[in-house]
Amino acid sequence: MVHYMVVNSMLALKASFNCLVLLATLVVSSTASADSNSELSVAQIQLKDLRASQSSLGYHTQKPTVLMFFQPECSWCKKQGEIIAELLHECGDKVHFTLVGDKGSKSQLKRELRHFSAELPALKNTKMFARKSGGIKGFPTTLVLDTQGTVLAKRRGFTSEDLLRRLANELSHGECALQESL
Repeated sequence: MVHYMVVNSMLALKASFNCLVLLATLVVSSTASADSNSELSVAQIQLKDLRASQSSLGYHTQKPTVLMFFQPECSWCKKQGEIIAELLHECGDKVHFTLVGDKGSKSQLKRELRHFSAELPALKNTKMFARKSGGIKGFPTTLVLDTQGTVLAKRRGFTSEDLLRRLANELSHGECALQESL
């Protein structure tokens, strides 16, 4: 019983630590120089749009971007996609939200889009984009990018609604109102 309580306490501590690391990375990275050669950047890499026959950047040049990488048959991606769709409605004028499909053909990824809001931009990942963003090892993976395409923070796995809301609020400098999750 004591071992079980210790394990649960350690898991809770790890989850809290991951939240703090993501937010701290965001704050520290936003004040760091954009000239550093060690920073991950996806600047100017074009990705194919999954909903239209055009190419575009994976980030927005006027506001910070939250990218969510998804793959076919990923139930956690669908759950996180629902939260991101809510945030798009609440914070879309301050923070750019985009889906990036990976680990599937273009037709598989397009079919998977039926599980996500049609208002969310959706792009297809490339090897170069994945490499320049630090690699994608699990799904969903969430990236935070600045307006120059520099990766400010990265998180592998499902990100809770509370953390995504705090992140959107931080990215918008407090202009995206935090709302209690249900």
